[in-house]
Amino acid sequence: MSEPLIASPLLAELQRLLAAQDVIALMPTPGIDTSVGSMWADPMSAVAIVDMQQQIVELVGGATDEDLIKAYRETDGERECLDAEALLAEIERRNLDK
Repeated sequence: MSEPLIASPLLAELQRLLAAQDVIALMPTPGIDTSVGSMWADPMSAVAIVDMQQQIVELVGGATDEDLIKAYRETDGERECLDAEALLAEIERRNLDK
């Protein structure tokens, strides 16, 4: 059987951002070069992760109450899933009934 389609655009975008963040976090880091000219490692992956986190905050924070609840229900409230946890945190922050 195939995976069910996600009806919530909010959940689909949240999962896309979380997956992209995971890919960036798992990218191999460059080898350590002890030469004086390369004392600072390339911070691009850290910057990209912070950017993804900011996009997640903006996405979830800008969602309507109805969209938040709909997306959370689609996750079945799975514990330890970042998408469900992010949605639940915003629902609780807004003091909404899930």
